[in-house]
Amino acid sequence: MDKESPAVSEIIDKTLDPLNKILNSDLIRFSNLSADDLNYFKKCWRNAEAERRIQVITGLGSLGEEDFTLDFTGIFKHGLEDPEEQVRIKSIEGLELEDKYIYIAPIIKTLKTDESEKVRSAAAQTLGKFALLAEQGDFSEIIARDIFTALLGILENTRESMTLRRRALESIAPFHDELVANYIEDFYYSEDPEVKASALFSMGRNCDGRWLDFLINGMQSEVVEFRFESARASGELDDEDLVPYLIDLLHDRESQVQEAAIRSLGKIGGSKVKMTLQDLIKDPDSLIKEEAQFALKELLACEDPLSLNP
Repeated sequence: MDKESPAVSEIIDKTLDPLNKILNSDLIRFSNLSADDLNYFKKCWRNAEAERRIQVITGLGSLGEEDFTLDFTGIFKHGLEDPEEQVRIKSIEGLELEDKYIYIAPIIKTLKTDESEKVRSAAAQTLGKFALLAEQGDFSEIIARDIFTALLGILENTRESMTLRRRALESIAPFHDELVANYIEDFYYSEDPEVKASALFSMGRNCDGRWLDFLINGMQSEVVEFRFESARASGELDDEDLVPYLIDLLHDRESQVQEAAIRSLGKIGGSKVKMTLQDLIKDPDSLIKEEAQFALKELLACEDPLSLNP
């Protein structure tokens, strides 16, 4: 006879005890907790050691990334109020895996009120996913406006750190608003390399043809980060005029730039790109070969979604 599975409460007690090893098979049991089990979890969580809470929330996040059918959102939402900075950051990252509008308000609250800049930066980054969904029409105009207003408030507040404002710019970038475009251009002309890099990244998320020349210049820059961000952003613009410059970057001295160029070529597509990727599959560098195989697979899938079916 099979041994009866332990109650969820027993798994909670076991997992939060620092003397026990954390098992994925136990963490999976935390998915879709009932109201009673979640309340019990919260009660035990308060008494658990800080390091243990960090380990558990990190494990749940990793499992959530591997299996989208798992739902730990009740725990992640509770984690936003945790006294440990790292727990709050991991909780925000966990909520980023979801696409439900009900989690937007808690993330906005964290962005506005958390005492830690690192936590607020994580909240700003996570709102970027929801901003993209909002711009695609997945949320109501009211929710889209809430996201936009929260991020714009950070972006416009010059008393905030530039790190936080950069994250806000990157996340608000999907909104096609002239005010957003103006901030992207302003940040591009900053003398701070990190700020300029954020602007280049934002140009890709903004998906506006006005950034074409900016990205071409970035791909020809002596600064590695500028070449990388420009190459990455070019794939989002999906403009064949960028293909020759991306092909030039296939010979870049930095592998990360080469890989970004390959991914973007795969997104843009076309006969020339297809031949280029087919040649790269023969490259002796295993990373280049792997990136080219993935990019070609994505390109073929876009051209003919049925072509990859067995």
